This record gives sequence, structure tokens and C-alpha cells, in this order.
Amino acid sequence: MNATNDAPKPVRIAPTRVSNATNTGDLAAELRVAVMKTSRRLRLESSSETLTPAQYSVLAGLRNQQHTIGDLAAREQVAAPSMTRIVKSLLEAGLVTRTVSEADARQVMIAPTPEGMAAYHGARSQRTAWLAVRLETLDAKDRATLARAAALLQEMSAK
Repeated sequence: MNATNDAPKPVRIAPTRVSNATNTGDLAAELRVAVMKTSRRLRLESSSETLTPAQYSVLAGLRNQQHTIGDLAAREQVAAPSMTRIVKSLLEAGLVTRTVSEADARQVMIAPTPEGMAAYHGARSQRTAWLAVRLETLDAKDRATLARAAALLQEMSAK
């Protein structure tokens, strides 16, 4: 038998619940629930002893530039003391550094370490792998539908 014959065949998964959305409000409610459940599950799939979901989110915010704790708190929509605790745990784990701002000596900037970026990329890979396994069980038509939905959701989120 060759590898092509051994591969599992995609199947069409019947929805557990058929959408009864008859208007925009109903569809919005159903999409909100689906997106939130998926997001919550993805966060859980990448949780580990190394990186909590909150730490992952902070590292994601730091991947392109350093920020103050206040900036991070606003981005994550948490109180500054909560962000201080998250950053402290990242500092203790060696995943971020604190430096005085060159522009304003009163500000402390938080930046990821190479280990922090490695932890972030590892967690992101875990999330992607979890989702990829589930997508592989779908047939081409369902994957195409989700590809279109992903593009639409990204477009809506950018506005």
C-alpha cells in the first residue's frame, strides 16, 4: 500500500447545529459565539507550564516593538497593576527585558528577549497545528468556505 492510500480521506462534517439566523442580528450573535469559542479553545491549546494565555498575548503585542506597561495594559484592556503582574512573571522567566526609554527617562520600556520570542512562536505554532488537524478532517468545499469566511472576518476586523 502506498502513502496516498494510507492517508485519511477528508469527510464532510455535519454541523452540530444548523444556523437559524434569519436576520443580521441573529447571524451576528451566532458568529460572536462561534468566534469566541474557537478563540478560547485556541488559547487553551497553547497553554503550557511555560507560557500562559495572558503572557502569550503580551508577547504577541511586543513582537514588533517595545511598549510601556501602560501601553500594554491599554492594548490588553486590563488595569495597569494586572499588566505589572504579567510583565513581572515574564521578567522572572527571562522572556522580556525592562529598559529606561531613551526618549523619556521616566518611562520603562518592555521588550521581548530571544527566549520570549521563541516561546511566543512555539505557542503560535501549537495553535496553528491544532487548527490544521481539524481543518484536515473537512472536505475541500468546507475548507474553501472557511477560507472565504476567514478573509471576510479579517476584512471586517480591519474597519
